[in-house]
Amino acid sequence: MARKRPAPGIQPKGPGVWELFAEAGRDPLTGKRVRISRVFRGNLRDAKVARAALVAEASTGRHTGAKATMDDLCGEWLVELERKNRKPTTIYNYERRYRHDIQPTLGRTQVRKVTPKMVSDLLLAHQRRGVSAGSVGTIHIVLSSMLTQACRWGWRDDNPARWIEKPSRDDVVPIVPTPEEVRALIEAARQSKRPEYARFFLLSATTGLRRGEMCGMRFTDIDQETGVLTVRTGITHVPGRPRIEGSSKNRRMRAVALGPRALGLVEAQRKLMLDRAAEVEGKLDGEAFVFSDAADGGVPWRPDSTTQYFTRLRSATDVRQEVKLKHLRKFMETYGQSLGFSLADVALRAGHDPAVAGRFYTGRVAESDYALASEIESLLDRP
Repeated sequence: MARKRPAPGIQPKGPGVWELFAEAGRDPLTGKRVRISRVFRGNLRDAKVARAALVAEASTGRHTGAKATMDDLCGEWLVELERKNRKPTTIYNYERRYRHDIQPTLGRTQVRKVTPKMVSDLLLAHQRRGVSAGSVGTIHIVLSSMLTQACRWGWRDDNPARWIEKPSRDDVVPIVPTPEEVRALIEAARQSKRPEYARFFLLSATTGLRRGEMCGMRFTDIDQETGVLTVRTGITHVPGRPRIEGSSKNRRMRAVALGPRALGLVEAQRKLMLDRAAEVEGKLDGEAFVFSDAADGGVPWRPDSTTQYFTRLRSATDVRQEVKLKHLRKFMETYGQSLGFSLADVALRAGHDPAVAGRFYTGRVAESDYALASEIESLLDRP
């Protein structure tokens, strides 16, 4: 006759030895039921108490995903980032960083078996092969974010990456193009096959807009009477996907004053696009982008294409090779302060989020911003 179990979820293994069982739901990766067990030594009464504690522990969900690997976690984490409405470029760059720098070492490792020493060894290996401190820091950020999410889901009890300090970064002297270099780039663009890039560069240098914000600028965002540009959106591009129009980088609209020269450039760009639409007997879209190659202005420039054209023009001038398109923002920020404008004025114009100034900024364009717009434009006037 078969021996009966003394109680549900308790199996005798020998004198005073019991194996305790509890159901922990289904594994989200395999769909199979998860059953956890523990060996307990003691009398039957204490075994029942221990089994009740095991059931309570299983109900917290901390055993779900027990066999998940770091590859499994990465896939689920990227979906979670989409749910949180992270920008597509952010998700793309995080995934690329994982595939290139983390997956070869830890991809098949179970999430629960990752230790602080493993994380430390991974970062050290990248440092030894010459990866910059900034890139190693990004690898740490990706790992830490993934493992933090694993803790939130109950796949781990702690985050081993939080105990590892990132490598210190050397102070870097900011690259700021001079007014002469910016004028040279604008002049090179004016004489190129795409003279509208001269307008793009000048507006970028005087407004401090990011390249995605520049590409996302529409004529309807500009009030010619008040001379105010409302920065609402930005264009992002992920390889293999169409251009995406989303919110600005810090997800806030801001008002930016345009000087007389900038307003004149916008009107010149509008005329160019109207003439181009007329050549094909078309019509400019009512929500046309300021910078577009489409006849109706309905498709914006890709941010990466503006960088590529900037690089080609820079190579044809005496401008330093380390100067990049993004440094046109640094031009406005640096020279704006040297002209006597406050850090808050410059930061708000560039779309930064200074802790104090941003809290009290209402969206109204201050008089100092109009003055800042005019002074920055004057730096780029032809001698």
